[in-house]
Amino acid sequence: MHATILTSLLLGAGLLGGSMITPNGVDLIGDRVELVVEDPARVAGVEQVMDELRAEVKDFNEIFIDSGDSLSDLYRDHAAGSGQIQQTLEALNLEWYASQNRSVKLRARLKEFLSAEEWARVFSTK
Repeated sequence: MHATILTSLLLGAGLLGGSMITPNGVDLIGDRVELVVEDPARVAGVEQVMDELRAEVKDFNEIFIDSGDSLSDLYRDHAAGSGQIQQTLEALNLEWYASQNRSVKLRARLKEFLSAEEWARVFSTK
């Protein structure tokens, strides 16, 4: 249950409405970019950035799942103290922060390959 609560808090509503990008969100962005970018000279750069973003999200997702397992174990362990649980949550928060920083840098690189119009089309909610 605690892992479910953490998931909803950290991942929010997904690609466009959540607090962080998810693996499904990256796939959606990738699909939209493929439809929007027609210039072959920019496609290779976009694909490289998207591959890096996929790897970043995948790496954090694995860390997140592992921390959920650790938290579940700690919550069930009668001998576990609140400090152990807090330490696990703090470590996850630091990993989340680092991952978000890397993702923001990748977003900036992606912007280099897309015009403002293309960007709007990729991230449109309509």
